[in-house]
Amino acid sequence: MNSLDYFSNLKDEESIALRVDELEKVYGILRAGKNSEGYSTLSIKIGESDMETDLGPAAILRADFPQPKNIMLFCMGALSENEDAVITGEVDGMLKFDPRFLEFGTHVLFITNATEFGHRINMALAKEKNAFSSPFIHDGFGLINYRELNNYSGALGLFTKDIRYSWQREFRISFGIESTGLNSRGAYEFQVGDISDISHICPVQAMIDNPITIKRRNFKKTDAGYEQVTD
Repeated sequence: MNSLDYFSNLKDEESIALRVDELEKVYGILRAGKNSEGYSTLSIKIGESDMETDLGPAAILRADFPQPKNIMLFCMGALSENEDAVITGEVDGMLKFDPRFLEFGTHVLFITNATEFGHRINMALAKEKNAFSSPFIHDGFGLINYRELNNYSGALGLFTKDIRYSWQREFRISFGIESTGLNSRGAYEFQVGDISDISHICPVQAMIDNPITIKRRNFKKTDAGYEQVTD
């Protein structure tokens, strides 16, 4: 796992919107000027004086996460439906991997039992004495919410990213690690044990060349449980 600080400074990847994100360690942005609610102003007040100085219509206030070198991320892609009941990138029931995934590496590790994977992560994390939580981290896991951030004003947190990263369909895990638990590169080596029973490896190129067919089933609730009604 690497830190918020690490992902904010991968300048060599900036052109392809891969992992680098200059907003990664930014908790929120406030902008003066016109917005969807009307008009906002930012002012500064020094000491006990009642006087406030308006910073002008172009003022921007940025708040960064505390301890960005100690808030760690583990980032994955997730095949999950959005609010419209489709998977990002799905077309006519087919899902094709974006060729940009080859920039991450030659192979992808598929987790075949997400519930068990989460259980093992929780068990491993419970044993880590250097781990800590924070109100800034929220629940510590979840899907990324993608939105246009060019002129955005408001809270960002760990689970909002610019729309240009949406092709990644990211799901991330995050928690804090004290500096004593980090390796010499400032990363955290999270040991979750053998997961070969709930995963398999596939070439990324094969996923690009052979789109996944999405098959959905509908169920209705009965007194005995759930009954499949259509494919």
